[in-house]
Amino acid sequence: MTPINRIRTVVVTLSTALIAALSSCGDTMTYSDYQDKEEESIENFIKAKKISIAGSMPETDGEWLNGEGNEIYFLYTSGKSKGLYYHQIKQGEGETIPQDNWTAYIRYAGYDMSGNMIYNCTAQYAPDPQSFKLNSKASEATYGIGFQQAVRNMRVGGKCKVIIPFNIGNSDNTTIKGHVTSDAAEYRTMYYEIELVGLE
Repeated sequence: MTPINRIRTVVVTLSTALIAALSSCGDTMTYSDYQDKEEESIENFIKAKKISIAGSMPETDGEWLNGEGNEIYFLYTSGKSKGLYYHQIKQGEGETIPQDNWTAYIRYAGYDMSGNMIYNCTAQYAPDPQSFKLNSKASEATYGIGFQQAVRNMRVGGKCKVIIPFNIGNSDNTTIKGHVTSDAAEYRTMYYEIELVGLE
């Protein structure tokens, strides 16, 4: 092969690679792609943490653990909260069930499926608990359907862990870096540790 032909071959190869790279930049994920990716990330999370999944809520006020001491999560398979994984650490005191239009005072930390902390509203980070009004019709609220269902399962003093799929996730929350972000709009599956501090 002559030097000129070698140069032509290299140019054609580089051009082909460049076109392929530029074409791939135009590829966008579909909603179904995000759902598949989410399903895989949740499965990996559950496997890594040795979580057991239950079809009904265990009947105890304390933490839900199986015989090996691993956490049990109740999976919502129907209704507005479908896809929510809920683990009770502590149910809390009293028999008051959080209702619509009540104000809930909460502390929480939120992580993505890779373990990166996105939100920090713990006592170490925020002097006062966060508050929001419960709303069963909320679909894109700052505290979305999944988060609100978790709070409704607790009593004052209760604590839980939840995995919230993006389609029932929070929106317009401020991250620990000060950016306003949305789990729902950014297709981000979240893992939360939540404490219900008060109700009124």
